[in-house]
Amino acid sequence: LDFRRVLFRSGCSGGTVAPVTTGPWVEGGLPEYCAGYDGADAGFWEAVHSSCQVAQDGDLLQADALEQVLSDLDTDDVARFQRTLVRLNRSLRGIAPVADEICLPGLGLGQDLGTDYRTWVIAHGQAVYEALLADPDRLRDLPDAHDGCGLGQPYGEVAFGLYLERTGRSPADAGLPGL
Repeated sequence: LDFRRVLFRSGCSGGTVAPVTTGPWVEGGLPEYCAGYDGADAGFWEAVHSSCQVAQDGDLLQADALEQVLSDLDTDDVARFQRTLVRLNRSLRGIAPVADEICLPGLGLGQDLGTDYRTWVIAHGQAVYEALLADPDRLRDLPDAHDGCGLGQPYGEVAFGLYLERTGRSPADAGLPGL
């Protein structure tokens, strides 16, 4: 997979974007940008990629798409998605210096905005996540890297909110890690 080619064909934007498809699946499968590679987190990435094919803003529109995807899962799978999101988000902390330079040079994103930005990156899909995990400087190759500054929080709240809604638990009693 040519990461740079995938990124430039991604169509991601921090602004309002039109859906990639009008239906739930692209003819012939997911677009290369949203396609996964299987592995230990295949179920997680399948949900991310399903939301990716509907919208690629990594924020409100894609959060709505993710909520539709997760609403079809049972509560244990929603909890598993949340735990995976938190784990993968934390594993991307190495992109912080590059993200800080892109978004707020000289100041940095800080903890909350940094977490949201990493969630925005994860919403781009497994190929982007793995490339940045291997080489954080590749964030500079992401065409909409600057547009993602300040985005990602709604996407990161979907699974936790759905879990709380289904279980009737408070955030303190949920037993799930938050972002």
